[in-house]
Amino acid sequence: MASAEARVDADLVAAAAALLGDRRLIIATNRGPVSFATAADGSLRPRRGSGGLVTALGHVGRHVPITWVAAAMSEGDRRAAADPKLLRGVAGEGDSIRLRFATVERSVYEQAYNVIANPFLWFLQHQMWNLPERPIIDAGTMRAWERGYVHLNEAFARAVLAQTRGDRSPRIMLHDYHLYLAAEPIRRARPGAVLSHFTHIPWPPSSIWLTIAPPIREGIARGLLANDVVGFQTERYAHNFLRMVESFVPEATVDYRARSVRHRRRTIHVRHYPISIDVDATRRVASSRAARRRADQLMGGTREQIVVRVDRLEPSKNILRGFLAYEALLQRQPRLRGHISFLAFLVPSRTGLREYGDYGRQVQSAVDRINARFGRAGWRPVQLFYENDYAQALAGLSIADVVLVNPLVDGMNLVAKEAVVVSQRDAVLVLSETAGAFDQMADGVLAVAPADVVGTADALATALAMPAKERARRLAKLRRGVEREDITWWLRRQLEDLAKLTS
Repeated sequence: MASAEARVDADLVAAAAALLGDRRLIIATNRGPVSFATAADGSLRPRRGSGGLVTALGHVGRHVPITWVAAAMSEGDRRAAADPKLLRGVAGEGDSIRLRFATVERSVYEQAYNVIANPFLWFLQHQMWNLPERPIIDAGTMRAWERGYVHLNEAFARAVLAQTRGDRSPRIMLHDYHLYLAAEPIRRARPGAVLSHFTHIPWPPSSIWLTIAPPIREGIARGLLANDVVGFQTERYAHNFLRMVESFVPEATVDYRARSVRHRRRTIHVRHYPISIDVDATRRVASSRAARRRADQLMGGTREQIVVRVDRLEPSKNILRGFLAYEALLQRQPRLRGHISFLAFLVPSRTGLREYGDYGRQVQSAVDRINARFGRAGWRPVQLFYENDYAQALAGLSIADVVLVNPLVDGMNLVAKEAVVVSQRDAVLVLSETAGAFDQMADGVLAVAPADVVGTADALATALAMPAKERARRLAKLRRGVEREDITWWLRRQLEDLAKLTS
């Protein structure tokens, strides 16, 4: 196994060498690998970043020398940006990862992040709006777009260009929905730059983009066309982008067969790169002393079957319908009462947004109702854990008999992949057809439509009753797929595609 891992790493290093030569790879994201907080004594204290994107891109630094440009999100970040000495070595991996900040006024960042990126683009791309009521794109929204989002992207472009040191052909990777416009000013300043953009969240059909203001949708489409490669999580999302370009950029020529676009005398390649996990790192956490101890506590010597879900507490994860399906299952099959437990590990998310607070209260109300309706002395049907504890979440996944992942829509959903590599009980994965992970995992999961509570209850029943041999067969197939197409595979494919443009 070690030799196979070494060979995979060598392939990644070779792809990086072909792309970079003696250059550093420049990566730009909203959130960086480190942020700074001001301590009581006025000093700055670095804190490790969190989140799937930061974790995935942090893997790059193990193999490739990178300069990481992130937004100065806090006052501590702004102070650190003004003193380069504070940034030395804080991102880890020695000098392999250098951190730099893109800095804008606080009001500009607030407009870009808290008006456009999160409550607008996130809701749009996850199709979470109740369209008869929202969105209302008024003058305030357009000001936030022009004076917030556009300005933030221009600031990122300046920060990236400052790291190119006159290189006419820098290698630059931009990430996610905060930075749809950054490539255009970079392209103007460095026409020979090798640029890619990867969107981690879903890319909806053109009919969704039609509902918003033309300057925004057309600005996003043209902004992304300044890249050489535009990447998405799934083939469906890549196709949706091609349709968007065809709909809103009349001067562009779309080639669906080649998955490319001709625009302004350039060819833009549109690809899909399903993101994955660091399998070894995930297993190390799951097998740590803390995780093993927590798994034993969660089991508590029970012989009950265990259903598990791990999610951020947000509407797109479809948590409420998951509990409604579980409630329907207990209603239909009284024999399961007292013999099954649902462990839900929910991470608080975007607590400042009204929609998230309302949704959290609906979830809690459903859980309270289920526990009051079916619970009895010594047995609680649902146990909720509201905290961000990764080791605990992996401990829960490791002891699950069934893992429920039923988002309304998801760019990928890495919980599905984590579940199959840490499972100790041949867990059955119940997965939404609308999760990005479904495209890779369809053959080994029980598929559900996210709004179908009856069908989800049926899938849970099927999973709980599945013979041991079939459970083991399905899990082994899913596990092989994740081990083969891991985070290194995701990175290598992107570097190889960019390297082809330079050969």
